[in-house]
Amino acid sequence: MSRTNHTTYTIIQEDIKKQIFSGKLRPGDLLDSESKLCEKYGVSRETVRKALKQLVAEHLIYSKPKVGYFVSSPNHGDFTVSFTDTNQKGAVSYPDIKLIHPDQELLDILNIPSSQGVLEFSQLTKNEEGICVSYDKKYIPYVKSSPAVETEMRFSVFPDFALSKISTFSYYSEIEIKAVPAGEQLASVLNCPKEEPLLLVEQTFKQHDGKTIAFARHYGRQPYVTLTGISGQKNS
Repeated sequence: MSRTNHTTYTIIQEDIKKQIFSGKLRPGDLLDSESKLCEKYGVSRETVRKALKQLVAEHLIYSKPKVGYFVSSPNHGDFTVSFTDTNQKGAVSYPDIKLIHPDQELLDILNIPSSQGVLEFSQLTKNEEGICVSYDKKYIPYVKSSPAVETEMRFSVFPDFALSKISTFSYYSEIEIKAVPAGEQLASVLNCPKEEPLLLVEQTFKQHDGKTIAFARHYGRQPYVTLTGISGQKNS
């Protein structure tokens, strides 16, 4: 497609987005037909369809066969969540990488037989002042037949190598967020009081066939680590 057509469909896309975010087009409203949009913008049907396709991909509109395109309703109960780590110039260390025999809870989470081992990675993060701000544990089912795992257990500088070997779109993750007391073990690792509340984010990585490929626990201390989120559509 030519540069002109690319620019034109983007202009149409942004114009409709502007109408949606300004409230001129409201959730449930029917957009003009493809023919009317072609006439309005003086472009081909192909160009209009590309603009509409992009808006569908952004979840701003949806189509009903033989009817047309409608403005979507944002779900303000669904949040896109992200971590904010104030540790910009601190240090990350990997105090331990080992093969473990998982307990029953971990066996159930990873859905593996009791005979299978698990690689356990520990990650400790400190800020510039040397304060321990977070602690991570990642668990990956161990497959002895993979020689790369043996090598990277010894030389890996970041324990995401197993996930890096899998296509980005072939897996997804689920999270559960809660507050937990540090307790004796975590207090010792993070050098904090045993009663200090920690932000715990448990993350399960799954392939689309339902197979669990990894599990992680992230323990963060306030005010060093926070969790933020956004709902609805943001006009960037």
